[in-house]
Amino acid sequence: MKLDKIFSFLAPKEGKFYPLFKDSSANLIVAAELLRELMREPDLVKRDMLVDKIKESESIGDQIARNLFMTLNSNFITPFDREDIFDLVHATDSVVDLIFGASKKISLYHVGEIPSEFIEMADLIHRASIEINTTFNGLKDVLHLSRYNENCRKISEIEELADDVNHRYLAKLFLEEKDAIELIKKKDILQALEKAADRCDDVADIISSVIIKIA
Repeated sequence: MKLDKIFSFLAPKEGKFYPLFKDSSANLIVAAELLRELMREPDLVKRDMLVDKIKESESIGDQIARNLFMTLNSNFITPFDREDIFDLVHATDSVVDLIFGASKKISLYHVGEIPSEFIEMADLIHRASIEINTTFNGLKDVLHLSRYNENCRKISEIEELADDVNHRYLAKLFLEEKDAIELIKKKDILQALEKAADRCDDVADIISSVIIKIA
């Protein structure tokens, strides 16, 4: 039997890590849902209120990450590789950070009508977040993580769709937008959204790596 499997048997069934994993992915869902709502909100004042809520979620995510890193540093036995735990939480927290970054730019840049492509990107990030949440709920039983290979595959497919939206909108933007300042603003927001989708795929890659290691 591999050493990491022995450790997983020695560790408590719930452990100190699983509740923090659950909190991290649940917080990501909240941020992603708020982003979808923001992209569909025409009122600028209400948008600012949604940005404030996303900021709260970002702060909560930072605290969850700090709590997990403290737990990681104070426990010898971990459910799987320490570096993977660190990378997994860091990548998930980064998605929330990028969601907040995109939403803050929409507020600061006083974007009028939200491009339909931004709404598409927000929807894709939300879909990826749901898949991440499903896999994180499975981290309770690390020896059977292989059942979540399909979720990881779906996240990768969602990231590819986000890339398509990104490239399509960039082409449209450079073709149709005559105001250089508006072009820069929209390109900046799009980049933050695209990076958030990329980070979701990073989370899936880390989980896939963990699955391979414990197989």
